Amino acid sequence: MKFDRQHRRFFLQGLGGAMLALPFLPSLMGDEKKAHAQNAAKKRFITIKSYSAQNIRDWYPSRAVQGYTLRDYGADEVGGGNGKRDGTLALSQKLRESSGKHSDNKEYFGTYAPLTDFANPGISKILGPALNPFLSKLLLLRGLDFMPMTNHNDGGILGNYKGGSIDGGAAAMEEFPTIDQVLAYNSGFYPQTPSGGRSLHLSPGRANTFSYTHQGNLTGPVTQVTADIDPKVVFDRLFANLVPPGGTPPPVDPNKYLVDRVVADYASLKQNPRLSMADQQTVERHIGFLAELQARLNATPSTVACTRPNAPASSTLQGTDPAEITRVFESMTDLIAAAVQCDLTRIFTLDVYKAVGQVNGADQGFEHSCASCQGNPNPTDWHRAAHDWDQIPQRDKVVSLNEWMTRKIFVRLLEKLDVPEADGKTYLDNSLVLWGNELGMNHLSYSVPTLMAGSLGGHFETGRYIDYIDWDRSDKFSQHNGMVIEGVPYNRLFISILQAFGLAPSDYERQPGVGYGETRTLGKPADAFAVDYDPSQIARPLPALRV
Repeated sequence: MKFDRQHRRFFLQGLGGAMLALPFLPSLMGDEKKAHAQNAAKKRFITIKSYSAQNIRDWYPSRAVQGYTLRDYGADEVGGGNGKRDGTLALSQKLRESSGKHSDNKEYFGTYAPLTDFANPGISKILGPALNPFLSKLLLLRGLDFMPMTNHNDGGILGNYKGGSIDGGAAAMEEFPTIDQVLAYNSGFYPQTPSGGRSLHLSPGRANTFSYTHQGNLTGPVTQVTADIDPKVVFDRLFANLVPPGGTPPPVDPNKYLVDRVVADYASLKQNPRLSMADQQTVERHIGFLAELQARLNATPSTVACTRPNAPASSTLQGTDPAEITRVFESMTDLIAAAVQCDLTRIFTLDVYKAVGQVNGADQGFEHSCASCQGNPNPTDWHRAAHDWDQIPQRDKVVSLNEWMTRKIFVRLLEKLDVPEADGKTYLDNSLVLWGNELGMNHLSYSVPTLMAGSLGGHFETGRYIDYIDWDRSDKFSQHNGMVIEGVPYNRLFISILQAFGLAPSDYERQPGVGYGETRTLGKPADAFAVDYDPSQIARPLPALRV
């Protein structure tokens, strides 16, 4: 086609005007924001459950640290608590939000401290220096109380207490699905069922799980989920047919190619001798603008691609060989991390019913409870060792079991998740990893040990140790260097987690304003147990937990 000089100039001006107007840029920026939102939406929930509580002085900071007061329990190491002197550090900084009021109408506040204050050598004996690289991404919580009295149970840390109730409370207790299953059947969390299923439940050595499902009906029947016990079975189901086996490279933003082409067109147009000086300056300004946009697109951090892990050996972990227990749990941990990076599913539970501890300086495999171990000092009975708290060698076994869990399970999982995902965040940053327990202090339902990692894309304010116990209250009784004093309902952790994943109260409440889970103090007589909680706060998230 032939243009005369006049018309060609008009064409160039029109072309330049159209390109300078950049009609594609609003949609380009919109796509970029949409991509960010999609990345942020890929949040994961991973829960690890251990057994028979924790030794208070070995789980929480309990050594002299400058600027903190030690609740020194005195010289008698075995003799139990003495008033409120439990051997842990007292925290002094008050949280910005109150925890509510007691029946005396007195408002009370939890306290907190930066975890970095306890980094040398580590947070505690159990939460040792292996966790130091992740202190800024952790939340250590104290003073979260199960509302009903429970004994050993499966689903308590995720919201189902019924199976473990004692003192006649079980018959009256409502049964709830666990919060992982509330998430799994929420259409906002899962617009469609992922290829790896709505959730993955792992329990080496015992087909048990602490997850209870309702198939999406909050008021429908609740059934316990069956766990996978063999890592090879899990691998075959999730990864055997994964294509390509070498992994897939991070997707290239198509907008980058568009910007590259437009910049090249501008550079060519700028060299045209028929452009006026004013047009050249206009083109130059927009080339500069596009160069900035191009740099942003090119600066997207590299990501760890979905890669099929090595196939683990098959094992149902029937014995207590320490090397085999370690190998199987490491395999299960690696499968969780790989499933996260491949986005095969976003909800995981890992039941730690078997573990490795130390007996006379040597590794020994333990099972939490076995019929042949009851009533005798068999060293492989984790449950028996926990009950023999007054015997220091037995107590040391329980501590060593939890030290092993810290290093071989929790830290290993964090290391594999704390790799780049997108937008400057890691898979860990976009996840919530919860390490909880079936019981609180001394097999009771008070101050259930809780450690969290990951901020869910910046939702939680991490890097802190938060103590929700109201230390101004009197203790009901003391035992195992711990005392029964009110903290806040564990139910508020459920609310915090569900809302962090974007759920509204209507997504999890059976009745408006009641919160989630069993909120009654069933099995806790007021004359013997601490039961003075603020019912007006039961449906609210934990105070000062989110950013």
